[in-house]
Amino acid sequence: MNKRLNEINNELKVYINESGFISNKCRNRLLKIFEEEFNIKLDLDNYKNVDLSIKDDFKILYRDDLYESSEKIKDMNDLEERYARFKEKADKLLSRKEIDFKNKSNMNNISNLIIVICIIGISIIALYFGIRALLNGNYYDCLWFIIIISWIVSPSLKTKINDQFSQAKRYVKSIVKKVK
Repeated sequence: MNKRLNEINNELKVYINESGFISNKCRNRLLKIFEEEFNIKLDLDNYKNVDLSIKDDFKILYRDDLYESSEKIKDMNDLEERYARFKEKADKLLSRKEIDFKNKSNMNNISNLIIVICIIGISIIALYFGIRALLNGNYYDCLWFIIIISWIVSPSLKTKINDQFSQAKRYVKSIVKKVK
């Protein structure tokens, strides 16, 4: 009995840590599921740390406060049934809220690629209008071209743009490598 209770408590810690990693809102939803299955009312506030465990006498220890189920847990079988229902709902919640870092990274790379393409497009357009203004003798318009070019060439912006270009280049290479 004690061994299984320790396993359940460890699994509860894992569930709370996983849901807390996603968000406090997800963690609070998980705790609400626990409340429903174990018929207790917990103090659900946005605490930074939350500890939840089940004691040997089937009382619930939550943030150093003891809670007792309104429908008392009779024995280990009753606890197992409630915990199984909780676990099923918790797994469903966590799988739905799971953060997919791979897709998120791809979206960041795609948006970076779009930004790089826009920067190239704007640079080509500015170059076209600058050269056209210079050839037509519109020196006032050519002054704007010089301002835009100096802005692009400034050291801090230049490093940021170079970083974006290198990230886009790596992403395109990885796509080409996957295609081959």
